[in-house]
Amino acid sequence: MFAAWLLASVAWAAVPELVVVGVHVPGLTGNAADTAADRLAEALDATGKVDALAPSEVRVRLAGREALIVDAFALGPGRDALREGKILYDRAQPDQAIPVLEQATRQLVAGLASSTDVRDLHDALTLLGLANAGLGNEAAARQAFRRSVTLNPSRQLDAVNYPPQIVALYAEVRSQAVAEPPCLLTITAPANAQLWIDGRQTPPGEVSMVPGEHHLTLRGTDGSSAFQTLTLAPGERKSIAPDLSPRAVGRAATDAAGRTRQTRDLYKSIGQYTDRDPVMVVGVTTDGQVALQVYAPASGNFSRALTADGGNDPVSAILDLVPAAVGFLTESGDIKSDRVSPQVVPLDIGSNAVLASLLLDPAKAAPPTATAGTARKGAPWYLWAGLGALAVGGGTTAAVVLATAGDDEGGDNGTITFGPIP
Repeated sequence: MFAAWLLASVAWAAVPELVVVGVHVPGLTGNAADTAADRLAEALDATGKVDALAPSEVRVRLAGREALIVDAFALGPGRDALREGKILYDRAQPDQAIPVLEQATRQLVAGLASSTDVRDLHDALTLLGLANAGLGNEAAARQAFRRSVTLNPSRQLDAVNYPPQIVALYAEVRSQAVAEPPCLLTITAPANAQLWIDGRQTPPGEVSMVPGEHHLTLRGTDGSSAFQTLTLAPGERKSIAPDLSPRAVGRAATDAAGRTRQTRDLYKSIGQYTDRDPVMVVGVTTDGQVALQVYAPASGNFSRALTADGGNDPVSAILDLVPAAVGFLTESGDIKSDRVSPQVVPLDIGSNAVLASLLLDPAKAAPPTATAGTARKGAPWYLWAGLGALAVGGGTTAAVVLATAGDDEGGDNGTITFGPIP
């Protein structure tokens, strides 16, 4: 009896989980956005072929990882280009490394609209200077080093990792930069807003800086934000009052190709932290159609996209596509080989209010409540198998560890020991 029950439990556990993080529908905010996400999860559950994780459950799973996801999305393309450029440089191909590193710096600067981590940009600029110096182009090397110095005037290169001539050149560029008359920037911001300049948090107001290119990120208490890159001349005085845009994971590209790249990068970043469970990619595309796609982190594949005319009710049109979409998945949660597609739907990454809340409002996360309808999603199958052993085993002693889904990396886990039953 127990063996049959346990086999049934394992078979039940084999149903793939599917992560729901909201829908990308422009203008859908507040309770309407929450309701749409919940309707999507309910429709997926109703198929009986997947176990949908609603945003409230996803919030618990991603707790503590939100900033990592945002950074991976914002800086991922630039980091990839930086790695490629470094490989080319290490292979003594500086002429091929330079355009790749220039691309990396552009992408990393763009990523600062969502991230405040400038370390990769420092590395890309330093390596770009090294590559140019290796080709004898000292002017280009100085320009790259100067941008690095502007980000952090106190940074110096050490003689352990860099050749003496490069250390000396960087030090010379740094000395010249800090000797120039500083520029003064006055930033007017809403009360309690937080300001980062070149990755360092500083109070709004008047700030003295080394002349050059600087990157400002301003965030309001409601999650709104602004990003601006300024180039300031020696001794220049400037005042700005950045306009805060509504809270969003990022600003949508204006063209379909750009939105495709953003969608791909965003969901690959999310997939790194969903414990390898597939993620729903849902929303309105640049041509006004609704689209539904699945991303499987286990293989890195996207499924074929299902599309339809959204009409006046895009959410209902999306739900009509759900039964066909779940058929794209194998029992392990990967995409079936004949349903894989290299195409990614072009969505407005700034139009998913639920996803923005998941990633930008981590303080709202709360422990899951154990109810009859959600208990199995919060505890692993072996807990239920242990309880089954307790129920049928008479004098069996069962010890099980309670853990919410996604707590593989630590958390407040408790151990409950069931003693012999008289």
